[in-house]
Amino acid sequence: MLARWIRTDGTVIPPMNFIPLAESSGRIEALTWLILGTALEEMYPRLREDKLFKLSVNVTPRHLVSDGFVETLRRVVAAAKVSVRQIMLEVTERSELSDLDGAAAVVKELRELGFRVAMDDVGVGHSGLSQIKRLGVNTIKIDKFLVDGITEDDSAATIVQMLVHLAHDLAMTVIAEGIETFEQLKALIACGVEEGQGYFVSPPLPFAKFDELLKARSSRATAKSRASSAAPLQCRSLNWPGFDPGYSS
Repeated sequence: MLARWIRTDGTVIPPMNFIPLAESSGRIEALTWLILGTALEEMYPRLREDKLFKLSVNVTPRHLVSDGFVETLRRVVAAAKVSVRQIMLEVTERSELSDLDGAAAVVKELRELGFRVAMDDVGVGHSGLSQIKRLGVNTIKIDKFLVDGITEDDSAATIVQMLVHLAHDLAMTVIAEGIETFEQLKALIACGVEEGQGYFVSPPLPFAKFDELLKARSSRATAKSRASSAAPLQCRSLNWPGFDPGYSS
């Protein structure tokens, strides 16, 4: 889930114009809880219907290690009557983890409770490989910067392959962010990446349009499955089931 500030006249204030301000002013925590509560309410029918469906929320490192974070998260999710296993916390790597031991302890507690935790923006942030290992997350998300260069720069592909091998060694999954072209998709698959998100699937959408997108994709998948059952030897087009279309509120 992503934050989008839309004024009454329809104009949009870019996230980079207000998210850093919310972080520096100390308002990002309240904003995070507000958006999570709204998303859980709107997504409730789908979350209840499909237990494999997951909702991700970005969390700053400072918020993650703040007093009462785990307790508040459990309370918000419990009030929404949603399984904790359907919630993923994405900790951005763009902000430095000043208390790595504290963060690792929180991640461990969250995982023991059933939440999933991802490290966001990997490849351009503050942490090194040892920090990724020490934090103990379920998933690492490869930053769009590396995805943009994967078809033009051999070093980008090398870094992505290294991150994939590291993740597999640590029993983590890998998600590529910001995929925009089919060429990037093919290059990422060649590097071993199995999940991705980005404009190649869909731009961020308000809930109503996001739900329409999921219904349309589900209908196409059902039709494709029936066609495959009828003609099992037919050559099928590339299918990457890990695509995460994204959700914005």
